[in-house]
Amino acid sequence: MEHTYLLEPGLWEISGVYYDANDNPFPQKGQLVIVHSPEIWTIEGEVTITTHETQTVASRYEVQPLAPGTSFTEWRSETGGPEPVLGLFVVVEDVLMSPWQSRSGAYWGQEILRRVSDGEYLGRGFAFLNNQKVSAWSTRLLKL
Repeated sequence: MEHTYLLEPGLWEISGVYYDANDNPFPQKGQLVIVHSPEIWTIEGEVTITTHETQTVASRYEVQPLAPGTSFTEWRSETGGPEPVLGLFVVVEDVLMSPWQSRSGAYWGQEILRRVSDGEYLGRGFAFLNNQKVSAWSTRLLKL
């Protein structure tokens, strides 16, 4: 399966629903850009969540380039949570899975991105802190 998200540089639009700890739904929109260099791939973006107060969440991930013949790689982020997180991207057919956790293990979660077409992915994910649900999300990513 050829993936266009992550495995190719590009600009992506994000839309969907953010669920808070009590499963209250709120619309979310944003963009992210994937940049490849020989040493590191980066994913940088912003998502705006429209709750009672609008909040914008910025994130930056540093991804080890996927080695030829492998189906997984590691990533690291110091934004978007209460402490830095480490994770994996694992390719399984039409899905990119990304389990992650903070160094202490208190903050953890997973996101799954399913390829619909070269220019569209559907994402689902969740985050927990000290075994309490913090959030969940359902997103659609469109390549611009």
